Amino acid sequence: MNERDKILEKVEQRIRGIPGIVDMVFLDNEFKEKIITLERKAEENGAVGGLMPFTNKGVWEALSRQVSFVIIVNKISIPEVASDHQIYLVDRKGQILGEYVSKERAMEFRKRDDVCFLSDDFVLYSNIEIVGEPYFLIPEIEFHGLDGIEGITRVTSGSISTLSDFFIRCTKGYLESKHWTHLVGFDIVADHQQ
Repeated sequence: MNERDKILEKVEQRIRGIPGIVDMVFLDNEFKEKIITLERKAEENGAVGGLMPFTNKGVWEALSRQVSFVIIVNKISIPEVASDHQIYLVDRKGQILGEYVSKERAMEFRKRDDVCFLSDDFVLYSNIEIVGEPYFLIPEIEFHGLDGIEGITRVTSGSISTLSDFFIRCTKGYLESKHWTHLVGFDIVADHQQ
């Protein structure tokens, strides 16, 4: 077994041992291309019923890594996936015009004069001059499930679209479940340094 295969075996053992994860699949080229196609389609469809463009940076970063895999989870959340991930409304200059806020943060924001609540959990900042057309940005999400595994680097993850989630759950036999899916990517150190 070569070094790469040993690392992938360690990764799979670690992931399958995390409570709440019921399955995982490393993406081969064909599977990865299908996810790329579906994610492009999701972005073409837009957010907010097609009214706003969006970019899913977390997904694109995870797919850009040498190794990508999908986990299928049967819990509301698992500690290995950072739960404080954000959804931002940004302009072409990269300024944050608005963002998703947790219930805890919403309480703090209600005291501020420079924000407007678009919904119970999304605020807009009123003191920013917008540059270009705004769009939603879904950033990378920290993934701690691989912490401490030697030989890997640049671990990241992203929340995949409902199109990809549906495809994965159909492919893996979880369509009738309430499970959710998440994309993770990383580089192998030896490969990354070459």
